[in-house]
Amino acid sequence: MTNQRDNEILVYSRNTCDGTLTFEAAVATSGEGSILSGSNGVDIDLGRPVDDPLASTGSIITAADCLLAVNAGTNDISTFRIVSPAEIQLVARYSSEGDFPVSLAERKGLVYVLNAGGNGSMQGFHLTPETCELTPIEQDPIELDQGDVTPSDPAFFPASPAQIGFTPEGNIVVTIKVNGGGQNFPSGEGSLNVYSINPENGTTTNEFLTQTNVTGAAGSSVPFSFDFDDKGNLLLVEAFGASGGEPGQPNAGAVSVYSDIDVAPMDVTADNTNQTTSCWIVYNPKNSCVYTTNNGGSSISALSWKDDELELIDAVAATLNNPLDMVLSHDYKYLYALASGHTDVDLSGQPRIYVYENQCDCSLVEVQNITDGLPTEVERSRAGLNGVVGLALW
Repeated sequence: MTNQRDNEILVYSRNTCDGTLTFEAAVATSGEGSILSGSNGVDIDLGRPVDDPLASTGSIITAADCLLAVNAGTNDISTFRIVSPAEIQLVARYSSEGDFPVSLAERKGLVYVLNAGGNGSMQGFHLTPETCELTPIEQDPIELDQGDVTPSDPAFFPASPAQIGFTPEGNIVVTIKVNGGGQNFPSGEGSLNVYSINPENGTTTNEFLTQTNVTGAAGSSVPFSFDFDDKGNLLLVEAFGASGGEPGQPNAGAVSVYSDIDVAPMDVTADNTNQTTSCWIVYNPKNSCVYTTNNGGSSISALSWKDDELELIDAVAATLNNPLDMVLSHDYKYLYALASGHTDVDLSGQPRIYVYENQCDCSLVEVQNITDGLPTEVERSRAGLNGVVGLALW
């Protein structure tokens, strides 16, 4: 997703035999992208674009034959019908019922959107898979327990909520980087927030919230994104979670594993990535490997998660310039990673999509990196730069 003022979805066909991509089209969302900045009445100039302008994961997702994308600049969601492996068609836009939507999740036709602005909020929808239309569920938006962030729109980059997702049991998980908002960064704690979902109508309330604080040795560990293994354990990546790490310290990324996430979350084990700002994570059940993209380290780390033991295999399993979101192919053979290219040595700011083949030992073999369809920062400078975000696969 370009996340520009005139937001677009970039569509690539995929060769299922060798994993390679071919650029097909840019399809307008009819909404606008945006960029996070500012807190506590003080504007923080992060530059344009920052490496992760929404500071989140899950900004675009697929569900059945539908694709959903956030438009953070217009506070809404665009839905598309997937026509073929190379074509999507815009269906409609729907209000996110909050400010600055950054993350989406879907399970069995129930969709939730995470809004980062203000106190943070989430809103549920029912998805009609045949038409890709959304219908809001009959409840008001649920305000998060993150505390007021000022100014509320846009939210503060290192403290805003980062991801919304469903547990294997069908409940909702939200990561908050720093409880209480940006004014508590970097000393405050982050949290894992689990909301029980009513299976009859998809609703929830703050009364059904279980909050588990997540902290590093010197303040917030900045819990960012998560994934689940095939036993229902939650794997959480923390930008500054390493023992002795603190916000801004290099090589402080870490992965933690939590069991019993729906009832009483328990941190059972952890290991360091030894990389800077580890923010995105995927688990591959085929080879029992965990991968993190490390934006500040311009790398992907590989860890093994077997027999309840988490072990760092390679801190730098791959190098790529300022990586962001990742997604696995449905057969788990290929890993796709988006890189912003924001700090390219030639200052072009060329985003790329990297394709890797997963190996049994958790190593990665690069198959392709593609720039087609992804204009450089220099080429986009006249339009105002927000920065690319999000990957989804169908």
